[in-house]
Amino acid sequence: MKVLLSNLPWYKEPEGEIPGWRGVRAGSRWPHTFEYFTHNVVDGIIPDLTVGYAPFPFWLATAGALLKKHGFDAYTRDSITLGETYDNFLQFANDYNPDVFVVETATATLDNDLALIKELKTRFPKLIVVLTGLHFEIDKPEFLEQHSDLDYLIYGEYEPPLLELLQAIKNQETDLSSISNLVYKEGTDYTKTEKGTLIDLDDLPWPERGDGLPALNYFDSVGGLPHPQFQLIASRGCPYGCIFCVWPQMFMRSHKYRIRSPEDIVDEIEENFKKQPYQSFYIDDDTVNINRKHVIKLANLIKERGLNKYRWGTMGRADLMDDEQLVALKEAGLFSIKYGVESADQTILDDINKRIELERVIDGIKRTKEMGINVHLTFTFGLPNDTRETIERTIALACELPCDSAQFSIATPYPGTSMYTMYKEKGWITSEKWSDYVGSTTAVSGTKNLSAEELENFIKDASRRFDETQILRDLVMNSFPEHLKERMNDEFTGKSTIIVLQSARISFTQYLLRLLEKWRYDVHVLTHKRFIGDFESILPDNKIHSFSSSGSFIYEPLKSLAEELNQQYGFDGAIVPYSNLSGGGYTDVEKIAEKVGSKISMGINIQGEFIK
Repeated sequence: MKVLLSNLPWYKEPEGEIPGWRGVRAGSRWPHTFEYFTHNVVDGIIPDLTVGYAPFPFWLATAGALLKKHGFDAYTRDSITLGETYDNFLQFANDYNPDVFVVETATATLDNDLALIKELKTRFPKLIVVLTGLHFEIDKPEFLEQHSDLDYLIYGEYEPPLLELLQAIKNQETDLSSISNLVYKEGTDYTKTEKGTLIDLDDLPWPERGDGLPALNYFDSVGGLPHPQFQLIASRGCPYGCIFCVWPQMFMRSHKYRIRSPEDIVDEIEENFKKQPYQSFYIDDDTVNINRKHVIKLANLIKERGLNKYRWGTMGRADLMDDEQLVALKEAGLFSIKYGVESADQTILDDINKRIELERVIDGIKRTKEMGINVHLTFTFGLPNDTRETIERTIALACELPCDSAQFSIATPYPGTSMYTMYKEKGWITSEKWSDYVGSTTAVSGTKNLSAEELENFIKDASRRFDETQILRDLVMNSFPEHLKERMNDEFTGKSTIIVLQSARISFTQYLLRLLEKWRYDVHVLTHKRFIGDFESILPDNKIHSFSSSGSFIYEPLKSLAEELNQQYGFDGAIVPYSNLSGGGYTDVEKIAEKVGSKISMGINIQGEFIK
């Protein structure tokens, strides 16, 4: 029995001047999309789809490993992170010729996935299709009845039920009633079995890392972690009850918190670092520090094994951090951490069942920064009882807190969560089109106080104000202009010709250009064409050099342009601004800078530190 487990392609091509988008699904806490601008296909791969945030599909890869462990001929393919075209995936499926097709879907990608399943079912009429993932109808018998291309549904955590189902099919067993989390057809009836007991994580094998899982493409850049990156989980579940949180409500269907043994976690890190040239690792837990004894033991073991030489990041709760944990984590090499703040209003935090005290959160953030650990904060607009005033206070708090980066999102009432039920009952939902539920910058609901359009505008305003505040706080107030002037005098003589790459936040690059123009350097900028308007008030048109052959700084499609500009202008050097502290994830940017400017004269991080 050949089994293909798939994270299917999910993207929309750009159309003329209208950007396309690439999506992330398996491994992401909510499916969402990012704009992309250039659709060049190289051997079935679209390079622009392989740039940026790429989560590892933990459930899918663990299921693949579990099936292999029990003798199945299983292959796990992550088409999204491979960046492959729809045609390339279909060709692979044709060549592989599976007996069973397992798909992890999501609400926003459901139509996309059902269309691909239909195509494969047409080509392989005897193909057995198992659908699972983050869609609220997967536990409903009527959903199976409505979709004849599907043979089985598995809801919640699906690894053990999938194994049991395939063993039963292989052994030609007809009674499936003992398999938990299953929806299937029995005669003319459609049946749902009860949810099973959550598995002990140490009973699961490590996730599959080979097959069609591009190990060096997975990346979360939080805090500037370097690439390539190894992603893993140390626990599953969360005892808290945030109404918007998807994994505990839809995958675990429980607030039970389960941990892996620290030895097993560190063994997995150590073994995988022997196989691939990873430069960092990221522990992608819902909340890594629920059990303080566990996190201290894990940190100590990371240090004992010498893995603290690698930068790593994770996600936790600031209110649970104390000095003992922070010291242990810092000594273990923790470089960056994500904390959820969400709102500056305690009543709103109580309304969403965050079970968090704002003052303790602020204290934990300050302690973390004082320990020298980079902090990324998340904030959410459009929560119940949010008003213009509460959002204004939240933006102000984000700008005041000692953090290195911030993420502002629109609250997305994901179908299947208690938040969706609440918003539906109150009549706040503005779209029932599942493909709209991408959880990025587009609102699918308003609230009693705010429209969807107002929420979208607040997101744009918050990002702009946060960037401007960082520029003022980290550059202007810390004597950055004086330090930059000294460095420029050391690097260049006379009226040197310099090119700056638009490789950071717009406001940061604009600030650099204004300083260099003021000091009468012959300064140029290299940018994607969508940012040309952001520099027209600073530089003349003949000093703004743009590209459209890729959506960002990808070396191969930009190599020729860089060489041409170097030959035409003879730049004395290039300046690279970084949106993070360490320069992590900037390999291609640096190669382009060296090609266009002959050398990188300096690289400056978002806090005005010279890291090149």
